[in-house]
Formats: sequence, structure tokens, C-alpha cells
Amino acid sequence: MLEVDFHSHSHFSRCGVHSVIELLTRAKELGMQGLAITDHGPALASTTPSPFFDRLHDPVPGVRLLKGMECNIVDEHGTIDFPSRYLEYSDVVLLGIHPNCAGGQSSDYYTALLAAALRRNPFVDIVTHVNDPSFPVDFEAVATVAKELGMAMELNNSKTALARTPPEVTGAMLTAFRKVGCRVALCSDAHAINEVGCDEAVRPLLSHFGIGEELVVNATGSSAFVFVEERRSVKLQCMH
Repeated sequence: MLEVDFHSHSHFSRCGVHSVIELLTRAKELGMQGLAITDHGPALASTTPSPFFDRLHDPVPGVRLLKGMECNIVDEHGTIDFPSRYLEYSDVVLLGIHPNCAGGQSSDYYTALLAAALRRNPFVDIVTHVNDPSFPVDFEAVATVAKELGMAMELNNSKTALARTPPEVTGAMLTAFRKVGCRVALCSDAHAINEVGCDEAVRPLLSHFGIGEELVVNATGSSAFVFVEERRSVKLQCMH
């Protein structure tokens, strides 16, 4: 179980089942220290209202609300759909390739697409589910860019728990992470309250593929909050 989970979706995402309060309440029941609500960006028709960012403050006592978004790439020049007005309120910004992007392209295409978006948007904190077989990438190349920019690569529990990616693809991804020495974020990618904080499908893979705890940004609650504060300085630079 994660002490701080950096990736979850509420019903503001069309794919999420529960409310922000329900997700946070579940996190509190589990004894978690924090939960990031990272609904999809507007390119996937998310309905996150602006008060979530600028007016909601830890509505469930005892568990910290981390505000964020899982963003989408909207063109080949590296543009993403993160509304810049939310940056000052955001604790964690995620970016992944999603079905709004053209399907059936090569690994070279998706690698270049993702790398361009990361370089153009250095305030992104975590690169999500690069082991999605629908959008193959060069794991080592993407991890190298992420490391250069101080970002973390996600190890997504849902992709493995729901068998949405072949084990050999996840293994190749983790082998690349170890080789590059990039930082890693364990995330549930919860879409329902029963998935909040879950990491049981992927945590054993860390030791199996030789990834040390020192590389895991949310190995503990304390390390997770240190990562958030470290990355906040990057967001502040991007605001000026």
C-alpha cells in the first residue's frame, strides 16, 4: 500500500467512478498520508472545475489532497492541454500518451512525440504508463529525457493488475529504468475507491529488476512530499 499515491481519477474524468471526497475518504481509511487527484486534461473531455484548483483545501482532515492533472499531448510540437492558470495551484503534473493521439504509429514517432512534450513542458513531474502497448516508445530514450529534466517515470499498478500490458513489456521498461538510473513513481492509477493506494501488482517488480528504493520518489510518505516540494521550484520558474 502506498503512503502517498500520485495518480487517481475522480468522476471529473469520464473514466472515473467516485468523487474527490470519496477518494480522499478511502485514502484516509487506509491510513495514507496523501492522494493526488489527477483527472484527465481537457483534450479527453474532463470536467474538472476551476474551484478544485483555487478554492478546495484538504477537505478530508487527516489526508493531504495533492492537486494535479494527467495531461495529454495535443500536437507534434510538444503542446499539452494543461491550463497554465492552474500551475500555481498544482502539486503534481502527469503526462502520458492517450487515445486523443493518432494510433498505429511507430515507436520512433511516439518517442519523439513524448520527448518533445517533456522538453517543452519542464513542469511535468511524472511520465505515465509508457508501457502501454498501444503507444510503444523507446523506454531508454524517454527515461533519459525524464532523468535530465528531474522527472519520474511511472510504474503503473493498474496496467499490470488488470493485465493491460504484457509482462515482458513492463520488464523491458523496468530494465531500461535501471540502466538509465531515472527516478520512479509507484502509482495506482485508481479509477475507483477500491484501487486507491494499490501497488501490490508492481511493488515486487522493483527488487526483481534491481531498482533500489532510493530511486522511488514515493517510497515513503516523507520522500513523496520532498519530491513535491522539489518540483514546485520548477513550476515557479515556469510561471515567470
